[in-house]
Amino acid sequence: MDDPDSWYDEGNSKIKEGNNEDAILAYDRATDLDPGHISAWNNKGIALSRLKRYEEAISCYDKILEIDPNHSNAWLNKANALRHLAQSYLDKANNDRTEAAKLINKALGLFDSANSCYDKGDTLKKQANL
Repeated sequence: MDDPDSWYDEGNSKIKEGNNEDAILAYDRATDLDPGHISAWNNKGIALSRLKRYEEAISCYDKILEIDPNHSNAWLNKANALRHLAQSYLDKANNDRTEAAKLINKALGLFDSANSCYDKGDTLKKQANL
């Protein structure tokens, strides 16, 4: 298949089956063929988040925002990934008392970033609905 939309559709089939790893591979092919394929970047981010690979998911959403800074779903999905990443730092802080303060500070910064992303996404969604 040399068509990015075919790879995108393949990724969507795989993600619906719960096969996130294969979905990511299909979305990679779609974005290799069309680096501006926003939907493939978005769904790849979703699949990565489902696998708790939040930093990689955030990179996918950042790629979308490079292409379209007003993409409200990318802002909202990035916010969700940031929150999950922040929570993972808090969970680690509970288990690692020697690094707890550093991990908590990282988490707080991520929560702040997530809130900013949520605000941006909400604003853009409201503007689109006007």
